Amino acid sequence: MALVVCAAANAAGDAADSPSDWQFGLAVYLWVPSVSGDLKYAPPDDGDDAEVDIGKIIDAIQMVFMGSFEVRKGAWSGFTDLLYIDMAGDRSKSVSLPDGGSLTLADAELDFAAWVWTLAGAYTPWRSQHSRVDVLAGARLLALDTELRLSDIGPSGRELSRSGSPRLWDGIVGVKGRLGLNEHWFMPYYLDVGTGETDYTWQLSGGIGYGFDWGDIVLDYRHIQYGQSQNNLILKLALSGGRLGVVFRF
Repeated sequence: MALVVCAAANAAGDAADSPSDWQFGLAVYLWVPSVSGDLKYAPPDDGDDAEVDIGKIIDAIQMVFMGSFEVRKGAWSGFTDLLYIDMAGDRSKSVSLPDGGSLTLADAELDFAAWVWTLAGAYTPWRSQHSRVDVLAGARLLALDTELRLSDIGPSGRELSRSGSPRLWDGIVGVKGRLGLNEHWFMPYYLDVGTGETDYTWQLSGGIGYGFDWGDIVLDYRHIQYGQSQNNLILKLALSGGRLGVVFRF
């Protein structure tokens, strides 16, 4: 990645401004999202299912990666965006004892890892010197790996483990682009909606950016959301938070 970034930065100074030439963009982001939603694990033979509130259990981000790549020629463009997030956490339920101590009745541990991959093409119906509107269509993959471990320290003393690894594809349509404020400052925006193997998904981002000869620095807010019916592992899932990105253009 370091070699690619250095090569992009060196080549950016020679990039042509003409929209008819081939243009490329490589973006690397720092993003620390919050995760919320509900997961429902299918019942085992004993008939008990397990529904958990992700936001109430997960308390630690172990790894996050986010980057995108765009190629553009004339009014046509294509881009890919990749997000990986790995989180874990635990939550205990306890009661107070008369002597001032506490007794743990149950303990829940959740491991959560997700890949979100977007691949789309776009067409630019309108552009000016500093602004642009792109209409896009493509697909997004949500690949989720989760494991829930429940320990009941009460009279039953049960220990339960649930896991799930869905791979869900959705078609998406939307708009993206930038609104130029002056020669350097601009407001980037992105919106898509879709459906397919999930009931619905949508994504929204917007913020402020500053352009240089070699590329852009962007500070914005990104939100991704999914929803499914009661018969699926993912009932609701949302990833959101502010992000800081560097975009190299060449």
